[in-house]
Amino acid sequence: MPRTLALLATLAALPASAPAAGAAGWSHPQGFDAGTAQFDEPVPRVAVASDGTSIATFARGEAIYAVTGDRRGRFSRPRRLGRWAAITSVVAAGRGGAALAAWEAPDGIRIAIRTRTGRPLRTRLLAGSNGEAINDLAVADDPRGGWFMLESQFSDKTRHNRVRAFTLRPDATLALAPQTLGQGSFGADARPIRALAVDDRGHATAVFTSDQGPMASEGVHAGHFGPPQPLGGERFSDPRVAAAPAPGGALIAMTNTADCGDVGCFGAPVALRLGRGGPPSPFQVPALAHPNRAFGPSIAPLGSGAAALVFSLKDAPRAFDNRAPVRAVVVRDGAAPGPLQTLTSKPAGEPIAAALGGGRALVLWSGARGFGAALAGPDGRFRTTAEPPGPPPPPFHTNPTNRALATAGPYALVGWSRAGRVRLSLRRF
Repeated sequence: MPRTLALLATLAALPASAPAAGAAGWSHPQGFDAGTAQFDEPVPRVAVASDGTSIATFARGEAIYAVTGDRRGRFSRPRRLGRWAAITSVVAAGRGGAALAAWEAPDGIRIAIRTRTGRPLRTRLLAGSNGEAINDLAVADDPRGGWFMLESQFSDKTRHNRVRAFTLRPDATLALAPQTLGQGSFGADARPIRALAVDDRGHATAVFTSDQGPMASEGVHAGHFGPPQPLGGERFSDPRVAAAPAPGGALIAMTNTADCGDVGCFGAPVALRLGRGGPPSPFQVPALAHPNRAFGPSIAPLGSGAAALVFSLKDAPRAFDNRAPVRAVVVRDGAAPGPLQTLTSKPAGEPIAAALGGGRALVLWSGARGFGAALAGPDGRFRTTAEPPGPPPPPFHTNPTNRALATAGPYALVGWSRAGRVRLSLRRF
């Protein structure tokens, strides 16, 4: 199968043990057999809506499977959606049980759509593609109705990637012809990514890398994406985007790169706000004693227009190692940054920040004892919170990452794989 070409790198994720099932509000992890064949990692992907309804997908052998869930963390039996040919599947969820899954199949981009709870997932071909194993997708719900999708498409002929954008109606039919945003790529990364975000007004923001550095393109409800704009130049890397509530624009985290190696790019964290139709506005961030040791930044909105910038920061040089303590800082428009906070001082892998209702932010990572988690209120002060229960993901995995975190309103859904089994756990905060 060509998908094995996508399994490019083995990276650390750091698990071990975890607390008892059902700890502090997390649902008892529901598990699904996903096979144990070599190089056939399950690779779960999850999405949750603000009413707690959800969808999750995972790979098993040559096929993609899907389950749907309710607000109590109970999930349906897996349903086979079809064959897959590229990196993994992607999912999005809307209120009332609306759900969309998408994946690269041998004949193009295929989707499975459900318009509300009680209806079946219906699969069909959305658009043709080239079936390259390192193609990747991103998809998001438009709360005003419909969906947005991105494709990172590799061309074996030109040896370059291009990014395509899709605007879909609520039934996941094409509202407009697919757009080509230009040369660039996203995904294909052995850690969580955030390439597409949609706010409560139906305003979408896509971010991707290019030869000119990170780029951003903005789309509107049921409309086109605009021309990509640069986000700082070639010295920046690893862009991630998060939607912010009105009237703020999208939030973007990047790395001001000092060096790139086998396990990623390292430097200093950067945070931007993307004004609608205007140039990006940088936040002030702390000056680090070692500005060449930070990596993997992500960002989540907080109350009163603030945002939490979360990143890994090594406390000593360690080549070929993507484990580090996790730090956070609150940034505000036109103001000095808050103090640097330590979410864990122990080596941890793949931290990711995500927004919760009420101006809160959740951060999830994996450490020597399994998952770790921290929760911040609107003031941005982080405190340790209960992590998802159950046996954590294994310490090593191939592209892409072997866990996923999705949030909406008061709900958080985590999916992860271990020993050929996918586990899902939901919590209401």
